[in-house]
Amino acid sequence: MADLSDNEKDNLQQTLAQSGFRPLNRTERRNIWLHDYEQQDIALQSWARLVEQQGLEIEIMLQMQGLLVFGTMVSTQAYAQFYIDMHEQMYRQSSPETADFLREYYVALVPPDDQPEIGPEGLPTIYRYAHLRDVTIMSAGHKIKVPYWRGMINQVDAFVIGASAGGISSDH
Repeated sequence: MADLSDNEKDNLQQTLAQSGFRPLNRTERRNIWLHDYEQQDIALQSWARLVEQQGLEIEIMLQMQGLLVFGTMVSTQAYAQFYIDMHEQMYRQSSPETADFLREYYVALVPPDDQPEIGPEGLPTIYRYAHLRDVTIMSAGHKIKVPYWRGMINQVDAFVIGASAGGISSDH
């Protein structure tokens, strides 16, 4: 709010007060974390942490709401860089504003290198998304291949490390 005039600050504070908005306190953040944490598979969280912090790439199959998702788990940075590069090629010449917007969007997804192990709740950081490359998604005998995929970790029903879609045929 340092860049706002006093009048703009007053208007913003009045708007926030009328909307009932206020920052969450530590107890509220902790309660939200506990709610999120109890829905997490700690083993999958551990794999996500290794991928993010050490840059490992892990072949994996995720089962999610009836789908089987095969691919290589990669860091958020690798996922974001793929889309940054793709959008640079697509939009830099014809629509630089779009390229800039998309770059900012994907850069904002990447956790900082110095992300603490302990978050603002006073509890361990939870990874909310898994990122896969060279993905095969299977459902009811149908298969689709996509270069990259992003899914919510707390929506995963089961996972298998080292599984690949290699020998699977949709012609059962």
